[in-house]
Amino acid sequence: MSSIFAESQWSSVRAQVKCEWDRISYAELELTRNNPEYLTELVQERYNLEENEARQRVQAFFDSL
Repeated sequence: MSSIFAESQWSSVRAQVKCEWDRISYAELELTRNNPEYLTELVQERYNLEENEARQRVQAFFDSL
């Protein structure tokens, strides 16, 4: 899963992630910076999804950027 962004892009990407998954706080999103696996864990936990479903949703989100 690829979601490595330049530092200058992160605030825009973070805002988009927050809009997509509003149950994840900005503080938590800062911890996910360039770590899609951690974001997947948060999405799975907050939205009560199976790991594979969360991974697919995160991947689809980043593929759409």
